[in-house]
Amino acid sequence: MDDSRFWRLIEAARAQAGASEQARPPALLAALAALPADEIQAFQRVYDRMIARANRWDLWGAAWLMNGGCSDDGFRYFRDWLISEGKARYEQALADPDSLAELPLRDEAELETFGYAAADAYAEHTDAELERDWSDEGALPEGREWHEDELAAMLPRLAARYADRR
Repeated sequence: MDDSRFWRLIEAARAQAGASEQARPPALLAALAALPADEIQAFQRVYDRMIARANRWDLWGAAWLMNGGCSDDGFRYFRDWLISEGKARYEQALADPDSLAELPLRDEAELETFGYAAADAYAEHTDAELERDWSDEGALPEGREWHEDELAAMLPRLAARYADRR
């Protein structure tokens, strides 16, 4: 599966879910369940690559500000949410994490179950386990590690927008 097909599936799930972020995981699951098992596996390979690509300190800083703190698990769920936002938002956030301040305020920027959609769809097709690339788990993010007191200077728009969460 190429990246463009991957993002079309993400965008279709997002469109089907409408304004409900919580409806994105079941929408993606339904779309993936309609594919053959090998295509679901191919989708997961791209998903794992996108998760790893977003494993960066500056994005963790954005997650910290938006969520009022962020554990390592929470950062994974933030990246699941970021992928669910679609290609344009994902790429924009990678280019400029502070651009996430343009989005409407939300209670939390996490979507853990979005990351399980492919595994759940795969389980509907086979008794085998979906192959996942877990090399990102526990891997240090790319870039320069920050200290909490640096975030306002590093991500000024996000810090201002989410000032009440600090």
